[in-house]
Amino acid sequence: TFFQLLELKAYDFKVFLRGTRPVSDRVVIVAIDESSLKREGRWPWPRTRLAKLVDRLSQSGAAVIGLDLLFPEKDIYVPFDEVKSELVKLDLTGMNSKKLVSWLEQVGDSDAKFANAIRRSERTVLAYFVYTTAEQAAEGSAAMMGPKEFELLDFSQYSMVQSSDHSITPDFLRSIYAVGLSLPSLMNAANSAGYISFVPEHDGVIRRMPMVQIHKEAVFPSFSLQLLREATKLSSVVRLFPDRVGEIRLGDIGIPVSEHGDFLVNYYGPKQTFTHLSASDVIDGTVGPEQLKDKIVLVGATAAALFDLHTTPSGSLYPGVEVHASIIENILNQDFLTRPPWVQVLDMTMILVTGILLGLVALYFKAFGTAVWLVAGVGGYLVCDYMLFTRQGLWVHSVFPVFSQLLVYFGITLFRFTYEEREKRFIKGAFSQYLAPAVVDQLVENPKLLKLGGERKVLSVFFSDVAGFSSIAEQMPAEDLVDLLNGYLTEMTDIVMQYDGTVDKFEGDAIIAFFGAPIVFKDHARRICFAGLDMQKRLAQLRDIWKKEGRNELYMRIGINTGEVVVGNMGSQSRFDYTMIGDTVNLASRLEGVNKQYQTYTMLSEFTYEMAKEDIEARELDSIRVVGKQEPIRIYELLGRKGEMDESIRLILPHFREGLAHYKNQRWEEGITCFENALNLYEDDGPALTYFERCITFQHHPPPPDWDGVFSMRTK
Repeated sequence: TFFQLLELKAYDFKVFLRGTRPVSDRVVIVAIDESSLKREGRWPWPRTRLAKLVDRLSQSGAAVIGLDLLFPEKDIYVPFDEVKSELVKLDLTGMNSKKLVSWLEQVGDSDAKFANAIRRSERTVLAYFVYTTAEQAAEGSAAMMGPKEFELLDFSQYSMVQSSDHSITPDFLRSIYAVGLSLPSLMNAANSAGYISFVPEHDGVIRRMPMVQIHKEAVFPSFSLQLLREATKLSSVVRLFPDRVGEIRLGDIGIPVSEHGDFLVNYYGPKQTFTHLSASDVIDGTVGPEQLKDKIVLVGATAAALFDLHTTPSGSLYPGVEVHASIIENILNQDFLTRPPWVQVLDMTMILVTGILLGLVALYFKAFGTAVWLVAGVGGYLVCDYMLFTRQGLWVHSVFPVFSQLLVYFGITLFRFTYEEREKRFIKGAFSQYLAPAVVDQLVENPKLLKLGGERKVLSVFFSDVAGFSSIAEQMPAEDLVDLLNGYLTEMTDIVMQYDGTVDKFEGDAIIAFFGAPIVFKDHARRICFAGLDMQKRLAQLRDIWKKEGRNELYMRIGINTGEVVVGNMGSQSRFDYTMIGDTVNLASRLEGVNKQYQTYTMLSEFTYEMAKEDIEARELDSIRVVGKQEPIRIYELLGRKGEMDESIRLILPHFREGLAHYKNQRWEEGITCFENALNLYEDDGPALTYFERCITFQHHPPPPDWDGVFSMRTK
């Protein structure tokens, strides 16, 4: 299946990550490589050359010689040079043609010489192919399936097979249908033989090797296992249970195999990780005996032209002889990769446990938080998986547990999305007409905010009102008035939203808003000032438009204050508003009205000014005492952003500030002069005109002796 294929690829990736591992020097590969083909000629070589190769290996003291090659046909090459050298030695006088032919056959029988070399070595293991189906046998050109052929393998079958029942015909073992052997003369000359047939996975990658296969009641070992038996001279036992291969032992070494007898090859790295000696170097004596003495020598093809290259987790174009070398090295070092039956239980347990844990996490975290836990969990699992693979030689599934976690996550996310979307639609439908989008968004993200109650926060509060709106309303038809008011409120509200403010409510032409909740930001005083400036600027542009259209022109007064309020959902269980209450709110409302006293349009309290003074231009207007309060409040007129101010205001500010100082010190004459100078420069300045008139009044009617310079408001 697709997931099984992914699991195999995950296995390959772990092998790749592990990289190259060291190997011992006990296994040597004599390679029929490109260099050998260049020197000895194309394959197949004359058997006399191979006989010489076997003799060289035997003379060098190799522990065992494994020929990972097949010789199903007689040698077609006549060693002309050897025949010629023998003829020179021979006296042909009186030799008739029959004797000459007999002598030539004897001299030219390279197969016999090769067989003799194998026999002399007393340590050579030959290879053969096995076919498990008739279809495979039909494809094999040298496939043989008769009893005589299997008799040639009698010397290589297992003599020590322990079975739980007396019949050795288990269905779980791969059954040999036919074999592909070398010439009988060569088979009879060898010490033993083992099959070299691989069983690739569905993706064509060789990860496993069947260590034993069965024909009728005879059990036959693989090439690598047979080499180890010959090299170590240790007894080897196969134990079969009714439903699986129990174990394969080589002396005291237990070889782990699957229920079908497959061995998981623990590769050491890319091709040529093992010691490689060129076959031509061995034949001509270039390789010294010390490089071969007591070694397990495998003779095999590594040249691409000989078509013995395979795909393995360690790479493609991997020589088959190195697969056998890896198996031998695994068994000698007891360096195994295993997947015992209990690992399947571990896989299922991990799938179940991780799924439950992720489900519990999802109860307490939203999608992103759950995703963080998912990544951490998957990462932790994969690290443990890799550690088990590299340090304990355990192959634990990677894909299935990870996929199960992803499946749980996406299932929970889909369920939560469906449920939350339904809840979001309800909230938006119920509140979008009454609350600012930012408030609605926060309610959508945190529906718990819909509970009644408030919290204390420091906010900046905004009140605005249209000057003389009642008179305007009396002069206009209702439809035109509504159109004008809606256009005005829309433009002003958009600016409030632009600075993340929250519109609390509309009361006729009045706008009540606050900055700093529910979206919390520290610069709410700066934002509310910038919003007020932009609103006055936009209103001036609208007046130009309305003037051209012959409509009434609107002027807006703004009061701004900063301080602690109680903000939250207030109302009944069935109907409530996200609003604010507190003295800070009341003062902002009063400041909006105080604008009339100074003929200004945007007024700040000292609390807002102190928080925003680094970002704005403002002038101190007065210290006032509002109705119902004893503590005076210093008030300011908002003039512009820092470094931005109307030129006429900039020119009169020095005169105004000097006049204000004289006013506070009751120097009425000097104050009148300063404010008069200011009005000469800008006659429409309301604050200068207000103080000019006050100074004249106090000049004729001085304040009481205990006057503290604070102007007390008599109306709200």
